[in-house]
Amino acid sequence: MFCPKCGKETDASGKFCQWCGADIGSVPLPAAPSPITPEEEEGPDIGVYAGLGRRFVAFIVDFIIILLFDLVAMTVLGLTRGIQNSYFYFVQKIPVETLTTEGTMGALLGSIIAAYGMLLIVIPWLYFAGFESSRSQATPGKLLMRIVVTDMAGNKPTFARVTLRHFAKFVSAIPVFLGFLAIGLTQRRQGLHDLIAGCLVLLQD
Repeated sequence: MFCPKCGKETDASGKFCQWCGADIGSVPLPAAPSPITPEEEEGPDIGVYAGLGRRFVAFIVDFIIILLFDLVAMTVLGLTRGIQNSYFYFVQKIPVETLTTEGTMGALLGSIIAAYGMLLIVIPWLYFAGFESSRSQATPGKLLMRIVVTDMAGNKPTFARVTLRHFAKFVSAIPVFLGFLAIGLTQRRQGLHDLIAGCLVLLQD
């Protein structure tokens, strides 16, 4: 062994250094580093991850509720006309001049984009992002299935984070919903959209 005072190699069986006489018998040996467990490598345990089946049922419930919101929006915001215009123009081949007051292609496309944009993009976005960033951290469908959305530390996600998560679902859907199937394959039950946004879906206590 080496003397901690003079640094020279000395007889390990002796109590004192044979070179400088320093007491080496009472010098503690450095402790061996403790092995790192797999749990420590992966981070702290923050809950039980929700599986694909439970999340799919929650989505079906939310999908039905969103359809009801869409029906209300069509009536209140007058979006029915845009839906009708798309059918009459693209399916029935009715001339654009007869479908809008202005009689222009711009007016026709404007009514169609406003209708489908509100029904397919804006309402679902506000529904998921609003509920998942609220105190409950869950949509009505997720509440029914007793699951919540969190950030990677298990905390309530921000509106911006769940907004990213919502629009990342379009990436998960390409191709053939492989990003959603990843929920059943990854260790933390994360879909591609969860990985992109840095989110977890956990079972409630």
